[in-house]
Amino acid sequence: MGGKSTGSRLFRPCLLPHLEGGSTMKVLRPVTTAILFVVLALLTAGALVWLRASQQQQSAPAVTAAETGLPESVTLSPESLRLAALSIETVRLQPLQRTLRLFGQIELSPEGVADLNARVVGRIVQIRVRVGDQVRAGQVLAVLDSQDVRNAQADYMRAKRRMQFAFAELQRRRRMAELGAFDNPPLEEVRKGMAQAQEELRTAESEYRAAQQAVESEQSSVRKARVAWQLSQARLDRAQKLLGAQLIAQQEYDALRAENETAAAELQAAEARLISAREALLSAEARLQSAKEGFQIAQARLQRGERVFRGQYLSSKEVAEAESDYQQAKMELNAAEAELHLLGSRPGEGSLLQVVAPFDGKVVEVRAAVGETVTPDKPFLRIVNTSKVWAVFDLYPQYLPLVRVGQRVRFKTDALPDMTYEAVIDTIMPEADPNMRVVKARARISNDSGTLKPGQFIEGVVTVRVSKEELLLVPSEAVQKIEDGTYVFVATETPGEFRLRQVQIAEQEDNMSVIRDGLRPGERIVVHNASLLKGMLTGGGEE
Repeated sequence: MGGKSTGSRLFRPCLLPHLEGGSTMKVLRPVTTAILFVVLALLTAGALVWLRASQQQQSAPAVTAAETGLPESVTLSPESLRLAALSIETVRLQPLQRTLRLFGQIELSPEGVADLNARVVGRIVQIRVRVGDQVRAGQVLAVLDSQDVRNAQADYMRAKRRMQFAFAELQRRRRMAELGAFDNPPLEEVRKGMAQAQEELRTAESEYRAAQQAVESEQSSVRKARVAWQLSQARLDRAQKLLGAQLIAQQEYDALRAENETAAAELQAAEARLISAREALLSAEARLQSAKEGFQIAQARLQRGERVFRGQYLSSKEVAEAESDYQQAKMELNAAEAELHLLGSRPGEGSLLQVVAPFDGKVVEVRAAVGETVTPDKPFLRIVNTSKVWAVFDLYPQYLPLVRVGQRVRFKTDALPDMTYEAVIDTIMPEADPNMRVVKARARISNDSGTLKPGQFIEGVVTVRVSKEELLLVPSEAVQKIEDGTYVFVATETPGEFRLRQVQIAEQEDNMSVIRDGLRPGERIVVHNASLLKGMLTGGGEE
């Protein structure tokens, strides 16, 4: 065989026209071509006879390529190696992974949706936006005229005048006390006032704690109502698609729509109760602050009375009463101002209320017109911010043990098939949809360009680990089936030489094969175009 090892074949470019992507060889005369093919056939037959004879004389404990009647190696000339365009990779231990296909849709993030309503009953005098307008945080969207605000402004002005009068009376009595016009208040009366202030403080603290608990309870009710509505909305959306495909009856769809409307009404009622609970909490907080201030006043009066009783200096009942009246007037003024802030107004701004955007976004709904009366329980403006959205995927039962929070998911939309997005799963819902029997997995994604639209269907892939230990993995295209065995081509230290090695496959997953026996970590094998070597080895081309 020209000095080459008995188990190898030497291939040169001129004998491998199929490796040159269809290019033609230099045209030879018919006689010369025939002679070359005859010589090549004789050499090949002689080599095979000699190889089989030498194989019968040798023995080895393991099954080798030679024992199967196949040559042990393939050797390519430098030119053939270049034309074959083989890719060679190093075998290493790595975890076995699986690629899961997930389906879902784009949804708005709840923090990017604002349904705006009036804090009090009011009449719309201006609407400064239209559907589709982009708005900035703090921008005035509508102006209301409210009788409640007008009344609160009047209460504030009356409280302010009472405080001014109380302060003037206190100053007058202090001057009279300096002239000795009043006697000192009895100590027992002061102590009685202290006890009363303590009782009022305890009562106010108890009411404030109860109001806090009520707010927490209503917040929990709102969360539950929102989850119930979201599940009902998902069922309704699915039913609408099924109805369009005539897969369910109209009666079933109407029942789901009624259920959705009931869930929406319960959510609105829960939100209204939460608003009332928060208002009650603010009132309780104002009463608590008033009680604390009253307690501090009573405490100061007691200390002063005791000092007077000990003969340190004199005071008067009339001055103390004036001080109490002044402090009471201050608290009433503070309460009136707090009431204005609660209604969304400030002292001196009149009866007009401004409805402002809480964040940057787009106006998607305007549900009222100038002149209409709006109430706190019915939002009349909706703005959304789509700079951050959710990619929500359906996880079927067989995927639940594999998908975890923190895994990366890549997905595409039908609307933008050339765009690939990537996000990280940050939430897996604790409950499954009772109708669809799937669990929702959510991934937040930045959408500053606005290309992702809520409601778009998406298809994603996530790669998960399915083996605890690391295994010996090779690309499945590197494994070649020859006769009844599976083989790979192992690159030797000699450039262009590849040894045929029989291997045992344990399993296959996502175009990767798990090698049970036949290879060791660190060995280099042919991956891409290994089938070309198989064709040269068997003499039949690719199968």
